[in-house]
Amino acid sequence: MESSYPLSLVEWTTRNAARLDVPLDDLVALRRLVGDARVVALGENSHQIREFGLLREQILRYLVTECGFTVYAVEFEAICGRAVDAWVHGGDGDLDALLLPGADGYPGQSAEGRDTLRWLRSWNSAARHPVRFEGLDIPAAGGSLAPALEPVAAYLADIDPAAVRYARTALELAEPVSAGSGYASAHARLALGPELQDQLSATLGRLLNRITAMREIYAQQGGPRAYERALSDVWAAWRTDQMQRAMSELFSGTPDAANLSARDRYLADTLLELLDQSAPDTRIVLAAHNAHIQRTANPEGVPLPRIPMGHVLAQALGADYVSVALTSSGGRTVQNVPDPTHPAGMRQAATDAPEAPHDSVEALFSQVPEAPALVDVAALRAHARNHGLQEPTLMRMDDGFLPVPALDAYDAVVNVPRTTLTADIGE
Repeated sequence: MESSYPLSLVEWTTRNAARLDVPLDDLVALRRLVGDARVVALGENSHQIREFGLLREQILRYLVTECGFTVYAVEFEAICGRAVDAWVHGGDGDLDALLLPGADGYPGQSAEGRDTLRWLRSWNSAARHPVRFEGLDIPAAGGSLAPALEPVAAYLADIDPAAVRYARTALELAEPVSAGSGYASAHARLALGPELQDQLSATLGRLLNRITAMREIYAQQGGPRAYERALSDVWAAWRTDQMQRAMSELFSGTPDAANLSARDRYLADTLLELLDQSAPDTRIVLAAHNAHIQRTANPEGVPLPRIPMGHVLAQALGADYVSVALTSSGGRTVQNVPDPTHPAGMRQAATDAPEAPHDSVEALFSQVPEAPALVDVAALRAHARNHGLQEPTLMRMDDGFLPVPALDAYDAVVNVPRTTLTADIGE
């Protein structure tokens, strides 16, 4: 006998969540959700979580082997990603060494992420359609302009020697704030006067103008592929500069959510350019933090980018973009503590996952049995709005909760009951 009252969101989630037991031999629920989408984003509420890395690899394997996905695009430095792509296609080199320039725990750089790349290399060795690896991110986790500007300077030395001075001047100006991450560089910028910051931004603007204005000549002399790579690197340097400035404003107590969007804009533009330059049947698995893949914009007044990557992709791709958030109800998680004296600008430590507030996404899974579970957010949203039920307003990030309209921000949410940390972080 059916109940005369509507199911609460917790009851609905308990009844309708699809269990995802590892190994994932059959992911019918996910396949139905993905459909014909060209981009499927797999998130995580914190980097360096073992269970998220394992689950993402299982989903990637399924999407590659059963659904024909051919690109693995990651929140990872785009420039270093070129060497990683060569490695997964059988190239020489040591994987750990290739990842060292940006070894900060993003997808692909944890112990589980490295295992995923080893699986890709093994798969590609016999695959009819090998899987490409693509980094989408700004250089050195936002810590340095050098990985982007050094190859640009070398390119210009052959194509347009008179323009090399722009790249070299920018490198000299940026050297005092070069560090191990965007956090560390943002701290360093707090001691850098506004005149020098403006000079650096202006020099990068001149360089960007030069390389865009000379498009036809550069492409004719050096080839279109080399030109597009150099242009992407200049944009990476420009966005890195803007992100560092925005982060320093955040640390000084004057955050601007619009300026904080610089990095997400680069992530989104890099992926859309990848789609434009690829065959029409290209399908991409995208791995990044939940905060990057959400479909919705963020309001002013929160310390998050106004326009996340996922919002740009959702607007550009519509139903061709599917966003799957990964979160968890308990266990251990990562605590990130800003620290100007640390090489990365912050210290990472293990801590207990906080208890889920009643109005959080995580609380919806409180009665789901002990197994990863997936909820189709469109169906959950329809139930909530058809019956006027209060929707969750919070979602976990690291060891805290932030306001996120989750039922609009994601197409699916996967909850892992308990998490542990990757082997890269000691308990």
